[in-house]
Amino acid sequence: MLELYLFINPIGSTCYHSEQIIMKLATELQNKIRFRFIPFLNLATTASMMEENSIPLNDLSLRNQVYHQAYQASLDYKATLFQGKKRGRKFLLDLQHEIIDKNSIYSEELVHQIAVNCNLDHEMFNHDRHSEFTINSFHQDMQMAAEMNVETFPTIVVYNLNGVDCGVSLTECTSYQLLSDLCTGKMNDLLDEPSRTKQSRNHSNPNLHIL
Repeated sequence: MLELYLFINPIGSTCYHSEQIIMKLATELQNKIRFRFIPFLNLATTASMMEENSIPLNDLSLRNQVYHQAYQASLDYKATLFQGKKRGRKFLLDLQHEIIDKNSIYSEELVHQIAVNCNLDHEMFNHDRHSEFTINSFHQDMQMAAEMNVETFPTIVVYNLNGVDCGVSLTECTSYQLLSDLCTGKMNDLLDEPSRTKQSRNHSNPNLHIL
């Protein structure tokens, strides 16, 4: 069973695309993949979001606004997961669909409308999205990201590849074919050739890293 961890900005367009790639691959490989979408945020990723949306990097007020929206969206997603993985994933995808595909603005009203559409317990969700437990859960995700050397999003970390005794991370993954090749063992020679050092293996594909 492959284990995939996708570190995301919950309101980012590139991450939205990467999530769809993973879900498509999971469907095609049936029960061979177990995956999680994990919110991730730092100063560098905030700058990346600003550049993606053509927001001036020197505007401190807008920087704080962008960070706050991504942070609260991360807590919203974490809160929905407490009511089940399927509901949490639907909430995340519906939120991204509204923001990315329909150009909606992240807001309290939008979040609560999506929560209603996902049949969430509204009172529980409203409490959990601001609770210390949810905040601590998010911080644990950030710690996991640090342990896996995740610095940007979207980053995919894969464990339990056949014939590979380490974890593998793939950054900037927007290619279905590349992820499919990785998960089906077509890149094992690149990852596990004894004569190559980690440095030279990583150099063969700048987005592929041995953990």
